[in-house]
Amino acid sequence: MSQVLLIDYGASRIKSILYNSIDDQPIALFESAGSFIKYGNYSKIPGSFFSKSLILHLDYYSDKISILRKDCDLKIYLCSEMHGFCLLEQDSFNSTFYYSWRFKEKSTDSALEILNNRGFYSKTRMISRAGLPVVNILARSLNNELGTNSTFLTLPQLICRELGDHYNLACKTLLHSSGFYTDLGAKEDTLDITGIDLPISFPSPIDDYQKPLGFIAYKSNQYNLYLGFGDLQAAFLGSNLAQNEILINIGTGSQIISNSRNNSTFGLEERPFFNNEKLKCVTHIPAGRFLNSWCKFYDTLNSNNNFWKELSQLTYEDLEGFNIDIKFDLYLDSESEYFEQIDDLTSSNSRITPKVLLASLMISFCNQYLSYLEDSISKNSRIILGGGIPNKVPVIADIIEKKMKRKVRIKKNEHDLTLIGLRDFINRGF
Repeated sequence: MSQVLLIDYGASRIKSILYNSIDDQPIALFESAGSFIKYGNYSKIPGSFFSKSLILHLDYYSDKISILRKDCDLKIYLCSEMHGFCLLEQDSFNSTFYYSWRFKEKSTDSALEILNNRGFYSKTRMISRAGLPVVNILARSLNNELGTNSTFLTLPQLICRELGDHYNLACKTLLHSSGFYTDLGAKEDTLDITGIDLPISFPSPIDDYQKPLGFIAYKSNQYNLYLGFGDLQAAFLGSNLAQNEILINIGTGSQIISNSRNNSTFGLEERPFFNNEKLKCVTHIPAGRFLNSWCKFYDTLNSNNNFWKELSQLTYEDLEGFNIDIKFDLYLDSESEYFEQIDDLTSSNSRITPKVLLASLMISFCNQYLSYLEDSISKNSRIILGGGIPNKVPVIADIIEKKMKRKVRIKKNEHDLTLIGLRDFINRGF
């Protein structure tokens, strides 16, 4: 018998749950700050942050782990946000950093041009964008800043290296999201994708999920670490959707996801799944981080403002009448200048009340998803909203339902979809 620790390395929150047996009810839950909360956008993150976070979680469960019988074990299964990497260069093995998709190297535009000219999308079924590992590393190479004999690590490998050792294996879901792998994560093909023979060694895709990726040492014990797949796949698996259902997962970030057998045509990208299946999706849609920035801005406009409380109370009737256009592209280009424009607008126009501002925000927020879904989903497909934001702000479901003229269901779960997905993966024995 083994105790099981499931942990999701999210950008805003690192969440974990402990089971005495995977078939039992959980005995404890814990969460800590994620890398975005700790380091913000655009920063490289000390590799030790993730290993220290795991120790923090293990310490929390320490009294429950320490009572294990000698014939018991602790198995650790994890998922993480995607599109991040660590690059161990020969002369910097004692100083490691992790780069999330929020980090952007110089020469990113040149790197993107090279990848697009070489047919990046057709080879990977993934849209090229700033922040992808392949983009950041290619940009570093163009700047002559790439060392020799480097080693590429995914986040689970980095944690194992910091606390024990890794076996140079990684899940295809994370490998594919790096942009260096074709066949949906099954084959590393750096030269064909970038046109450059980069001096980097890459991990092999794990072929048996019963095998550990590596091990970590904790209080004189060694515990194996397993799975290490992407949070997109974990959330979809945890949603337990039928073939005709489409998930809009809205948390810190957001995605629209369905099984590739769904007849809808919204999917801009394909991502690997399990049992030789694949997902079609739209990713990198601004969500929780965007709304948190709005919260800070909105609450400074008036001392009586309470962003999340007022959003949660917003009704569909509040959206009718006068509204303003919230331009997401302007916000993404320059957050501070954008909020200055909104501040000036509210000061000069008495019609823009706090409720008008929030109603306008929600309409524009939902229009992101509607722009992908309208005229692009099959007649019998159902829309499911998952993640923390729809549960906090139910008017999102009302807007999408009215605009799409079909029933929208908010998925209510006791635990995060990613943690449910990790547990389902184990129970289903992929």
